[in-house]
Amino acid sequence: MEASDYYNLSLHELIISPFAVDWSQDNQISVITEKGVHIIELQPNPLCAYPSAKFKRSFIYATDYLPIWPYLPNINTIINEFSRNDLYSFLLDVTLTPKIKDKVDHIPRIVDLSWSPIKLLSPSKCLLAIVTSTGAIDITAKIRSNWYSIINLSTLWLEAVKDELEYDSKTLQVNADDVDKFKSTLQRLCGTALAWSPLFQDKSIFYSYLLTGYRSSDLVIWKVIKVHELEVKVLPTIVYRMRFDINVKITKLIWINLDINKYLIIVGFFDGRVYGIQINQTNDSIIQQSLYKYESTPDRMSVSFIQEFKRTEKEINIVIVKSYYLIIITVDNEGKLLRQKYIEFAGFLISGLTLINNNQLLISTQDSKMYSVTLITESDLITEGINHEMKASKVNFLGLAHAPSGATFVNVTSPNVLYDHLVNREPSTVYFFNFKGEEWDHWKVLNKNGITLGDHWDCLESIRIRASRDPTPERILPAIPEDIESLSTHGLRIVMWLTLITEVMKNKKLIKKIDNFVGEISEAQPLIFVHSATEFMLKIAKKTSLSNELKLCIHFLRLYMEVFLAGEDESTDQNSAVRQATDALRATAKLDLIEEEYCNLCGEMVTDLPWNKPTCPKGHQLPRCAITLLQITCFKYRNCPNCGRIFHPLLDYEFDDVKCLYCDIPAIYDNRIVSVGDEVEKNYKNLSLRPLSDLENSKMLESENTVTEKRSKKRKTDNGDTFTLIVNKNDETITETWQEF
Repeated sequence: MEASDYYNLSLHELIISPFAVDWSQDNQISVITEKGVHIIELQPNPLCAYPSAKFKRSFIYATDYLPIWPYLPNINTIINEFSRNDLYSFLLDVTLTPKIKDKVDHIPRIVDLSWSPIKLLSPSKCLLAIVTSTGAIDITAKIRSNWYSIINLSTLWLEAVKDELEYDSKTLQVNADDVDKFKSTLQRLCGTALAWSPLFQDKSIFYSYLLTGYRSSDLVIWKVIKVHELEVKVLPTIVYRMRFDINVKITKLIWINLDINKYLIIVGFFDGRVYGIQINQTNDSIIQQSLYKYESTPDRMSVSFIQEFKRTEKEINIVIVKSYYLIIITVDNEGKLLRQKYIEFAGFLISGLTLINNNQLLISTQDSKMYSVTLITESDLITEGINHEMKASKVNFLGLAHAPSGATFVNVTSPNVLYDHLVNREPSTVYFFNFKGEEWDHWKVLNKNGITLGDHWDCLESIRIRASRDPTPERILPAIPEDIESLSTHGLRIVMWLTLITEVMKNKKLIKKIDNFVGEISEAQPLIFVHSATEFMLKIAKKTSLSNELKLCIHFLRLYMEVFLAGEDESTDQNSAVRQATDALRATAKLDLIEEEYCNLCGEMVTDLPWNKPTCPKGHQLPRCAITLLQITCFKYRNCPNCGRIFHPLLDYEFDDVKCLYCDIPAIYDNRIVSVGDEVEKNYKNLSLRPLSDLENSKMLESENTVTEKRSKKRKTDNGDTFTLIVNKNDETITETWQEF
């Protein structure tokens, strides 16, 4: 196999840990760096004629919350009574002593994260759970361009277990012989691992379970209800918790669905043990059925990654990574272990893993090598090296992930040696690549049945970027089909955007507005509207009662369909758009509709067709909804972040998630208008703001580098006289004065 990268992106922050990258279901890439989490969102950019991708960036800093804060005021006095070995043991553990007298405060950093399933945050977005090096766990959500901690699970966990802790923080007295008990008490508060379950639905309620693991081997299952974009409120509840009989840190977790209301939780420990818990859901409670010990003997190699691999009707394969060992365990539908398979990779540890398909794994090692692992039969595994063109010298490969489309992959790298940060200001790199071959050809992936454009914009972007690099873009760009009338809505979307990309490449001209330009060059746009509008008409026709807005909307859409059918020949009866328009007119023929429209601003009657003239007789601008053709003169409306089309608020009552009919991505509210961001800023902590400790450190460095006093240098002339050079530096000028020394 051979990998071909088509774009790379540099990051200012240094990546220091393996498995540092993940790609969420809502198309956001997270990269864990030493300063925090860099979030990169690939944006559609069809109007660009140059080989540059468009990204929406944001950043998450670690929270400064310390889970052991109730014990911090007395911890200095307590540890001074310990023996030297116990004292040093505490001082070396920054999680237990983040702030202590005569010691530099530990600056928290994010060590692990987990993306929730899509649609847990509307519209069609994901929540992000993070855990810091001090053990704090937060659930975050992106509002505008900032990330907010909408709930701190560490505070809820402290309230849940405070009566079970062996030492009360208010009356704290620890003997020198009880060091282990005191340490165990603190470790119960420190989170270490995260994992989400898939999205579940109970009647009209959507929810997901969040698994959290702790240093004391506690395992907790939280129930998180769907968060709405206009009312950001979440209160997770504990539905199950247990504590293993070993006091070992949990490092990795994964949730696996076995059957309806039957699940398996795989738990990886710091000492290498791997357990499985089979649970059942009954009503609103979760009950443990079995405990399996897949790896019961500690081998001192921490579990660093767990991933479900291949699933059949009777078996489930699970991939586990320990250092440079790859372990594949096979369990049945009850979670019982059937067999195990080990693979050892020579050299450095495994630093990245993702799925290529149901039978293949993609693995990267820290020494800049890539491998594919193919599961042939139950016990046969084939390992093959992968050739790639990514920079491999003096860098570490530290993570792999794949897009929701499964056709685009990312690899993150960081220097493996000391480097000059003044020369190399952006040391880390994110590579976008795919494999050569028909199976991973992005054009063929786009034309598969049953896919959506919203999840495959990365494929269209890779085609555009590669074509813009070629002197003859026509050689790279696929041929546009001539017969588009028989295409599906997805096929029409592909044709519309590919036509636009081809036109931009041909003219090499930057276009700023997408709305009117597309309709001039692509015949697919009106057909897309017909497909989407007729589906909406058939949906509304099934209602027993209609509001006045819906009655006027159906009247507009019927007018459009009549005009559309009048322009079609009789020979086009087999056209899918014609059939849908005819069916929609027939279904809405008997509805009692409103046929008169008035300007929402002045009350003047509007007689022009709604898709032709955007003004009323008095000249008021009347923006129209892209689907309903209704006037939008209110503040609360959605718009497409890609093409800018707007959508009427009544669509919120008809669809769970309003999507752009042309881009197939969620239409969003402008948070500045609906004032959601203002409420969030008041009630929740903004984790995108640079923490105070980091600002203080940077100011100290700046003060050290700033020349505030006169500096002198000795200089000898040819005649032996000695002078001193006095340099005066202020904000604007540098002056020199020569004086005899």
